[in-house]
Amino acid sequence: MSNKNIEEKLSDYIDALNNEHEPEFAVTDSDEELEKLQETVRLVRTLKEPVLPDDDYPKRLAKTVASKIQRGKETGLGKPTKTLSKSIKRILLPMTALAASLLIVVLVNWLGLFNQDVVYAMEKAVAQLSSYHGVLEMRTKNAAGEEWLVRRAEIWSESDKYAIKHDDGTLTVNNGQRKWQVNHENKEVVLLPILPDPTGSSFDLRDEAKRAKQYPHTVIGTELVAGREAIKLAISPPGGEEYYLWVDTETNLPIQLETAMQKALQTTYTFVSFEPNTKIPPEIFAYQVPEGYAVVEKDPGQQVATIEEAAAISGFMPLLPEQAPLRIIAFKDRIVLDYGDTTVMEIIPKGEFKPAPNASLGSAAGGPLEIWYERLRWRQEGLEIQVEGDKRIELAREIAAGLALPDANQDLASKAKVKVPVNMEIVEASQKQVDSGSSPWQLDPLQVSLTFVNLKVTPEGIQGEPQIPMSSFKLVTNNSVEAVVEVEDGPVERVYLKRLVRQDETGIWTVVGYDPR
Repeated sequence: MSNKNIEEKLSDYIDALNNEHEPEFAVTDSDEELEKLQETVRLVRTLKEPVLPDDDYPKRLAKTVASKIQRGKETGLGKPTKTLSKSIKRILLPMTALAASLLIVVLVNWLGLFNQDVVYAMEKAVAQLSSYHGVLEMRTKNAAGEEWLVRRAEIWSESDKYAIKHDDGTLTVNNGQRKWQVNHENKEVVLLPILPDPTGSSFDLRDEAKRAKQYPHTVIGTELVAGREAIKLAISPPGGEEYYLWVDTETNLPIQLETAMQKALQTTYTFVSFEPNTKIPPEIFAYQVPEGYAVVEKDPGQQVATIEEAAAISGFMPLLPEQAPLRIIAFKDRIVLDYGDTTVMEIIPKGEFKPAPNASLGSAAGGPLEIWYERLRWRQEGLEIQVEGDKRIELAREIAAGLALPDANQDLASKAKVKVPVNMEIVEASQKQVDSGSSPWQLDPLQVSLTFVNLKVTPEGIQGEPQIPMSSFKLVTNNSVEAVVEVEDGPVERVYLKRLVRQDETGIWTVVGYDPR
């Protein structure tokens, strides 16, 4: 059989494969050379993306291709003719380019996709967590490597109910209808306000899953934690110190948290035992007063059936969302509407409205709206209203028409008449310093502005009371990324600030510009 016939048959074979057709001819026993070439074409044509390629994959791929080339030489064909070269290129070039592209994408992204899979599975598992029972240990380690047990607590959690028992026997319970604490040392049962009600746990599973999704993270490997196989994640808050979270491979739930070393101390929270989605005995959440114990009330509130009853206890009529609450809790000075994952609390305010120094600002009912983590707060018709939880925006808009959230894409800094140069190394070092608990004033745009302006007045430093007092500074804009502070006196009329490292409530503010007076 001539080389020309081989070339023609191979060319027809390639065209048929490219058109997703079966070749109409069969290879005979005498076409051994053509069969070998067709086998090579089929191998290339059926290249698929490897699932998890290792570091040696490119070398092995090159070796395989070289082997095929060598086999072609051994058939006696010698150097391919021009027609044969073109035929092979029609299949080899596009397929090799595609395979190379897929290989690069996979090599770059497979670990990142695996990271996302772990975090996604954790987020899904936490969302489906209906109950759990576990023992949580808190241990602290110093820079010298010395470690000690700080406390140990047994925790039962089911829906909106929980019970926490500490080593000293103190028991805190919220059964959804009542919250109390049993203190054996004083022989007291203290009735506590039921809402709003943070559980007080230092290792909140939902919060940790949310942070893992929010911040950059990397899979380190697997380790045994309290006898359970767990995936270790390194989580890196922008500008902050890396910390670690372990996710149980069986339940996809976080079971251990290790904080970064701060001020020569590092804390580890570990569920030494953990049973998710387990049936909890009803008596755990049953209100019982041990014999001989005194009951002490600390304004625990009273669940009522109607708004009128709540108004009679609190002394005012609240403003209501369109949606009816699951429960109404009335106190002598406030009313709480419980929507399950969200609470609305209303009070009669005292003094002027002062947003938290580090809060973002929007508008509601013609006045300022404080946005602080998952909390919205504003004043309307003589009442101060606070909405906290997942449905905060939806419920707040049902109360305050025209509620507006800040726009984080305003680019306020570009309006500054004088730009202030920034050394990012110093900014990142300052962020870490604040993360460790030092210099918390850098979280407040007013305090940062006060320091900046007064150093303009007294460059040698601030001694005693600043010449331009805090009363001269007013926060006019804070969209969580940028802020503008107006100054009544001194050489600066307006200060422009930005969160350069981390754009949330934990990020420090840096002056990036100002308007001279």
